[in-house]
Amino acid sequence: MALRMDGKGEKRMGQDKEKNRLGRKSRTASSKLGYGFLSNAAWHWREQFTREPKAAVSVLLLSFVAISLPLLNARLPKLVLQGLEERWELMQFAAVLLLLVAVLAVANMLQAALKAYMRRMQGPFEDDFNLRLLKKRLRVDYEILESRQFNEDAHAVYDSLYRPHSVVRDSSMIWQQSLTAAGGLLLYGLILLRQSLLVPLLVLIPALLVFLLKRKAMRRDHELRPAADEAARKMRYVEERGWDLQAGKDIRMYDLGGWLLGILKRERKTGETNVRLWENGYLAANLCDALLCFARDAGAYLYFILQIVQGTLPVSDFVWYISVVASCQQACSALLENVELLGRLSFDYSRLRLFLESGEGDIFQGTGAERSGKEEGSDFASPSRGKEAEGKGRKTGFDSTALSPTKEAVGIELEHVSFTYPGSRVPTLKDLNLAIRPGEKIALVGLNGAGKSTLVKLLCGLYRPTSGTIRVGGRPLSSFGREEYFSMIAAVFQDVKLLPLTIAQNVASDNGEDIDRQRVRQCLSLAGLWEMVDGLPQKEDTPLGRGVLDDGIELSGGERQKVWMARAFYKEASILILDEPTAALDPLAEQEIYEKYVEMSEGRTSLFISHRLASTRFCDRIWLMENGRITEQGSYEELMEKNGAYARLFAVQGKYYRKEESGKEWNEAMKMGGAQA
Repeated sequence: MALRMDGKGEKRMGQDKEKNRLGRKSRTASSKLGYGFLSNAAWHWREQFTREPKAAVSVLLLSFVAISLPLLNARLPKLVLQGLEERWELMQFAAVLLLLVAVLAVANMLQAALKAYMRRMQGPFEDDFNLRLLKKRLRVDYEILESRQFNEDAHAVYDSLYRPHSVVRDSSMIWQQSLTAAGGLLLYGLILLRQSLLVPLLVLIPALLVFLLKRKAMRRDHELRPAADEAARKMRYVEERGWDLQAGKDIRMYDLGGWLLGILKRERKTGETNVRLWENGYLAANLCDALLCFARDAGAYLYFILQIVQGTLPVSDFVWYISVVASCQQACSALLENVELLGRLSFDYSRLRLFLESGEGDIFQGTGAERSGKEEGSDFASPSRGKEAEGKGRKTGFDSTALSPTKEAVGIELEHVSFTYPGSRVPTLKDLNLAIRPGEKIALVGLNGAGKSTLVKLLCGLYRPTSGTIRVGGRPLSSFGREEYFSMIAAVFQDVKLLPLTIAQNVASDNGEDIDRQRVRQCLSLAGLWEMVDGLPQKEDTPLGRGVLDDGIELSGGERQKVWMARAFYKEASILILDEPTAALDPLAEQEIYEKYVEMSEGRTSLFISHRLASTRFCDRIWLMENGRITEQGSYEELMEKNGAYARLFAVQGKYYRKEESGKEWNEAMKMGGAQA
């Protein structure tokens, strides 16, 4: 919905056709589902016994009780009739009936207790899977997280957790019902075999026919499921936009509500069509089941009535066997129904397993320990801050030494680095050979789509170069451990997202008690936000996020960027990267931030992107990027004296900001778009 698309143009070419080169070392949930029913069943029980062994044992106990209850219930009327036929005495009648009723009562109470225990135990089991899925999303490399394929797989897995008959929440209960049905079918079948082979066949043959019909419907279900998931994904996106406060203004101003509702209705119709197609298969199977059920019951009744007429079967046994036939039929139907559900769950289990087992990326292959291989004698291998960085900066009235980084600045080298987005044939970055000295300030400028944000993501370790090597402090970036490298970098990006925590927690990136509040206040002051925060009733303890917290507040775009600037100042990092950090600020506020940034960047290697070229003058060097290459570099004075592309852009933009341009110059400025990240 945003009117500005800063830094996004350079990756659109490849992402629409993206097929996730990132998963080339792993299978994903969209791959051919290679796990069979038995494999998924074994995996479920292994997970269940490992994580909640008591719940797994309760499944077996509950199955045993559930198998016994129908027999106990069938035994009661049989004993009553048998007692009448054999003329039992009253005491014998009472003793037998009281004993049976007591056993029934205990069995029913035990069944209720076990069901309640299972439901209670499934909560932690489900929470554990949710935690594993969240960890997966948090641990994968950013380039995988950003890919369409990964997000489609993730949404499909999450949907399987929360739909009716959840793959995790309900699977244990369905397995319990299946075990009960299978055990009951075996036991009831053996009882009926004592009377005749014909009766079990009357139950089993119709059940097998129905099973084959439902199996066919299940296959159709699996074929249509991906299309239904795609429709559900689009509907979820539209619904999320409808609740998005930030999108609310655009939806109303540009009358987008009808358009969104149209998409929702169209995708809902697609989903309903797919559901109708697979439900028709199940409907046919269920109708056939009803007809065969009538034929089966009629045959069983006819057989046992003939036995009574012939005098070979007492009336009490007739009641007993008819009850067993009914229980056998119920067990058979329950088994087929649960096999159908387990078949659907097996599909979801396969996706869940493949998602959890898929690779997390290999941008960082180190363990965090120092490795050998630094290039001795290289200026960029030295972790010193650099003398040129000392003494620069302007005073702000705050103790800057209290906020200086404890980690030393490092140099950065790019050797023949290229990057191509998945699905694109055109490289976004082309054979870059660049170097940043320890403590040096570099400004990166260029038109939209030049590759600036892509370069920033490479330096941040969010993307892996398609070819070439990035060295930090003389070490290949891939030799670092993930946490080790990220601890060295403080970055501020254009698309600012704040967590529903307090302002202090957002600045310190910490929700504990170890927050240095004085440092938080100093960083907010340097970012130009303390005056506003100081006026709030809870000051830096004010929570953010009106839609999440009752007393939360919403910050403007500029205020959110200032919070992120304060976070970057707070972090004791040796590398500072600012990707359009002041895009939502006016030029005067931006200039004030940069003056403070000059002081804060002392002792840090820094790279920043800005679409306002005047703000790049304080940097040691400026890089101009065009079409994935650095075409000009040097200090501000050197580039202006060269009178090349940078100087021309600076002149056009300067006239734009002074509002002195002619109509022709205005069109030129708009055409060029300004140098923007």
